[in-house]
Amino acid sequence: MSVRHILRAGVLPRARGVRMYHPISTEEVLRENAAYEARINEAEDALSRRGFPRTAIFRQPVVWGEHDQYQHVNNAHYIRWFESARMRWMERMSRTLSPEIASNLVRGRGVGIILASTYCRYRRPVTYPDTVVIGQAALPMKFADRVTVRSQAYSVAQSAIVAEADFECVAYDYDRLCKASLPPEVADALRAWTYTGEDKEPYCQKTSRRKTVS
Repeated sequence: MSVRHILRAGVLPRARGVRMYHPISTEEVLRENAAYEARINEAEDALSRRGFPRTAIFRQPVVWGEHDQYQHVNNAHYIRWFESARMRWMERMSRTLSPEIASNLVRGRGVGIILASTYCRYRRPVTYPDTVVIGQAALPMKFADRVTVRSQAYSVAQSAIVAEADFECVAYDYDRLCKASLPPEVADALRAWTYTGEDKEPYCQKTSRRKTVS
């Protein structure tokens, strides 16, 4: 017999002012999900306005276990978020390439891309619950053997950029274990996914210039 039936039967006294427990309804959950989806879309639009291709923007839910003793997401996880988004971007890009070139790009075979250097600026702490939206795009290419990937992380909860980074990726021959030039097909693809924001100077060059001036 349920508690409601027991109360109706008069077996237990009904306390005055005590409401029966009712779980959250499916309709309410759907409304909450729709409202949060709208906020995520706004975050993606914000990154698109900052110069990232709409097709190179990815969602990264924040996990409670990413917190450290300082009660916010540990900085190391920002790099992991960027790495995951970069790989998803490469996988999406590979769908537009010939089969062999695509396989080399995402599996580390033949001539592909390898990370050479990383620069990350942490702008705001992130806490759970949140979703971080990450934009990826190539800065204008100046050399035949490398590309700098511009990345920014935008917090849905804060409606703000929480981290920005540049990743210098160089062409690498995984079979011969040596440097290489980017395959023309890959270079063309990267140019099609170029960052169009106003500030195209690599972050590391800005930092070096500040140090020189000071």
